[in-house]
Amino acid sequence: MLTTSFEQNLAGAIEIARSAPSSHNCQPWAVHYSPLSRTGYLAIDRHRALKGLPSLENEMLMSCGIFFQHIETLMRNAGTPLQWTWFDESHTTPTLPQKQDGLICFSPGEKQAANPDAYHDLAKQIHHRHTNRMPYETTKLSALQQFRLQEMFADSPVQLNIWQDQTSCKQVADLVYQYAALDFADKAAWQETYSFIRFDKNKPVEDGFYLHHLFGKIPAYVEWLFRVAFHPKLNLFTRFLRLPQFMAHEFSKLTGQGPQYLALSLPDPNPHNLFITGMKLARVWLLLEQWGWGIHPLSVLVQHDLPKATLANTLGMTHLPIFFARFGQVKIAADVSPRRHLDSILTID
Repeated sequence: MLTTSFEQNLAGAIEIARSAPSSHNCQPWAVHYSPLSRTGYLAIDRHRALKGLPSLENEMLMSCGIFFQHIETLMRNAGTPLQWTWFDESHTTPTLPQKQDGLICFSPGEKQAANPDAYHDLAKQIHHRHTNRMPYETTKLSALQQFRLQEMFADSPVQLNIWQDQTSCKQVADLVYQYAALDFADKAAWQETYSFIRFDKNKPVEDGFYLHHLFGKIPAYVEWLFRVAFHPKLNLFTRFLRLPQFMAHEFSKLTGQGPQYLALSLPDPNPHNLFITGMKLARVWLLLEQWGWGIHPLSVLVQHDLPKATLANTLGMTHLPIFFARFGQVKIAADVSPRRHLDSILTID
């Protein structure tokens, strides 16, 4: 039972923040709050976190950073700000349930004046933000827009790079064509990915994604063919027919349309910096959404060592990317993905 304004606002913030993006829409976060000690924590829920590739740990940390950035800002606008510190640096580090890894500890800060208008606007932006994998308009960022994005990373360990030229479009498309099949070739990674595909649109789910989130509206028979042809048990047969190469070719045609790309990189990609990167990415994503723009992460280029190094070298990056995406002005609206219920994310003593 929620008995204080802080608890009510925390639950309300998580109800909104659960729309944060995560790889395969796995939503790997867990929050706990104790009214008695007036402390709480955010943790990675290992029951939900992806583990098919070692690099997916980076994406889990960034996703939790996005999730917390939403909560932190909403709580501040509600007039009940959070004080927080890293879990491993907290003097009151709690004992966590099995399969949870603590990230931060928090407690109520000093109450302040609420800003209902800012809260409402932010909630609306978070609700309307969706990963958009559709073709974009050819509109380019203005100099002012680029400045607005770059200034978010001032005094930050995170570096933002943006490309808008046709040469980069072709280079990225070539890299996607060359490496996109790696996800299918890695049996453990593809088995995990396949487990998050929801084929029955009439069955209630709270995570994962439907094929139309990837390809747009497709005929029922195409969906059935994909379900059978790409089943992990048919991995060798699928590769023999070169279906992954066909998918990579189609994917490269989409990504080659750009019209722009962005990368986030770190000189020191430790867990704290990756979490901070997620917090920064949350702000970037919402600002782009405010402008009517969408983001399509190209995770295949940062989840494997060879394409990641090749991408950095090809585009002249100083550090290896930990996030890479195409982005642009939305032409076709994206569909809403399933979301976990509040009660499966937040526990209160």
